[in-house]
Amino acid sequence: MLLLVPLGIRAQERWTAHWIGLDTISTPNQWIAYTQKAVRSTKEKQVTVRIATDSKYTLVVNSRTVVREGQLKRGPNPQDTYYDEIDIGPFLQKGENEITVITWFWGKEGFAHKNSGRNGLLFQCEDTAFNSNTSWKARRMTEYYNPAGIQPNFRLAETNVGFDAAKADHAAWQPVMDFGVPPVAPWNKLVQRDIPFFREAELKNYIGEPVRKGDTLICRLPYNAQVTPAFRITAPAGVKIQLLTDNYLTAGNPELASVRTEYITREGEQSFETPAWMNGHFVQYVMPRAVKIISLQYRESGYDTKLTGTFHSSDTALNTLWQKAQRTLYVNMRDNYFDCPDRERALWWGDVATEIGETFYALDTNANQLSRKAIRNLVDWQAPDSSLYAPIPAGNWREELPQQMLAAIHGIDTYFQYTGDTATMRYVYPAVKKYLSLWKTDERGMIIHRKGGWDLPDWGANIDASLLDNAWYIVAAKALATMAILYNDNAYATQLEQQILRVRNATRRYCLREGVFRSPDYQGETDDRANAMAVIAGIAYKADYPAIIRLLKTARHASPYMEKYVLESLFVMEAPEDALERMKLRYQVMIDNHYTTLNELFDDNKGGTNNHAWSGGPLTLLSQYASGVTPLKPGYERYLVKPMPGGLSAVGCSLETIKGRIAVQYTKTGYGVKLELNTQLGTQVFVAVPYQPEQVVKINGQEAFIGGGFVPIRGISWIGIENGYMLFTTLAKGKYVFETY
Repeated sequence: MLLLVPLGIRAQERWTAHWIGLDTISTPNQWIAYTQKAVRSTKEKQVTVRIATDSKYTLVVNSRTVVREGQLKRGPNPQDTYYDEIDIGPFLQKGENEITVITWFWGKEGFAHKNSGRNGLLFQCEDTAFNSNTSWKARRMTEYYNPAGIQPNFRLAETNVGFDAAKADHAAWQPVMDFGVPPVAPWNKLVQRDIPFFREAELKNYIGEPVRKGDTLICRLPYNAQVTPAFRITAPAGVKIQLLTDNYLTAGNPELASVRTEYITREGEQSFETPAWMNGHFVQYVMPRAVKIISLQYRESGYDTKLTGTFHSSDTALNTLWQKAQRTLYVNMRDNYFDCPDRERALWWGDVATEIGETFYALDTNANQLSRKAIRNLVDWQAPDSSLYAPIPAGNWREELPQQMLAAIHGIDTYFQYTGDTATMRYVYPAVKKYLSLWKTDERGMIIHRKGGWDLPDWGANIDASLLDNAWYIVAAKALATMAILYNDNAYATQLEQQILRVRNATRRYCLREGVFRSPDYQGETDDRANAMAVIAGIAYKADYPAIIRLLKTARHASPYMEKYVLESLFVMEAPEDALERMKLRYQVMIDNHYTTLNELFDDNKGGTNNHAWSGGPLTLLSQYASGVTPLKPGYERYLVKPMPGGLSAVGCSLETIKGRIAVQYTKTGYGVKLELNTQLGTQVFVAVPYQPEQVVKINGQEAFIGGGFVPIRGISWIGIENGYMLFTTLAKGKYVFETY
């Protein structure tokens, strides 16, 4: 079992080990093994080591694998490098010990990795006899090579893997070069890894028997997963085997290739597991019939969080949609969040704003560390002109998508509302303040459109970009005002509130037409996504809701990315029936298809990936609104339970929060409704129960509301009746059952 030192970023680390390597200029897709032996006279329970490299490493201590995939993709900021901290005490022994670190240097940049240009290793140990220096030896692992043919597309920093078994362990050990003590170029300062090591399962068998089509064996996985395929075979020498998945080519396009592995056999029995993770529903082994198969297996890995959230309702289609969204979310997490795990593996912040919201209902609280890393990466890569951009860590892409950056600020605020992490809000505030200052208003008081590097408010047509600018700006400014207060910058918070009022009033004055919103210079069909954002931003008033609801019943321009906000606006407007009806209509193809994850596009036949993170918004909405669990004060200091089931006869969810596990179940009964929930210490819950005149309400079997008046119950307070709901509150931990008659 891997034992990790508690996570946390040290402001300053004293480095005594040296960066070492074999080359001052390294070639792409280079593999080097480093080794050191030392004698220990004692066996301590804990021995901390710190390791850094570019790009990945495997750590072996006394022939036992300690870390299979170490090191985060390079780029806590544009200059520096992450390092890992590990306890190897359980793997050491009294007497001679051998440490081996196998490094894999990609040597190229992608959408989420900054290439240092050099394969090197830093290994610092509490037992200084193991510190990396010129007493270490290294060898070029010539058994690894770059396969000819299709290469991963330019968005990926990862490389294909080739392995020639006949050449394994043939290269001689050599002396290493000394590159100096940190901080030293090209790795510069070192920042401690701020997320857990990846979770790895044992090798498993595939589902059922492989299906052979010619030389290709197709093996089914239980769901779309991040896996490293493996095999044990007997073969003659020189047979070439290919390992890839059904997601290798997006829409069959070689220009959108992901990663694959190629293996050349030696004679006899042999086994192999690729170090390059890939994803899909099926693993394909291109294995000529001259090869005798002993076993085909896979190892699942991924970000270290558990799928602890649940959702259930009387509608099986919605249950399926939620479950597919949860699986899509998890397959898009590793070094950072992704938009998709095959074509790009990139942290696009429009996608991330959606993903962060999902984590609070789908996963355990370990996911919060990945959210915090994404947020810190965003601001630590801020450009000199104060613009923010994504994906980051940036290698070969540095273009601002302005509206997605406003969505990113909204995503940061979402993180705060569910975690109460004030330290992160204070950390990002100066950068977010500088960025929002780039957005200006015209003489009318409306936001001036920023094209940025890529002017992409959404996929699709009929995009009212100007209206979206104003709505997204208000949403971002509200979030920034919260940060300003936490930063004790109250004067600026007041300034933002005044600016929000000016933009809102100007937008209503120039864009409101017959209850719906259209920018004066916009020529397309009235935009569903822009009107939805007007609701979420507070530009639309309640008097405008009926006309906007009518629009959203027929206008369907939003992509899956912006559809989340369209559906959310319907819940905000207290139209859950319409929200659920539209949700099922728009997602029906994804609900019905054979994938366990969600598509990039609503139409299966128009390309895109089949595991795209921005499509998962319904997960949040079904838990937050249909099941009705949402924080009222940051970190669940206060939260609301107000199910909005629409036409559902039953709906409920369970989730892990920083205060503990919460579960809610709403059921329509023959006599009224039944609402079951539990509460945790340190929280105040407000419970909204549908109100009907002359009804009776029982709480845990005791009459609490009868004849229009509240009957006192220990631990429960009565708030009143508002918008068709009776409101109760409690601070006490326990289980509660509310029933109406």
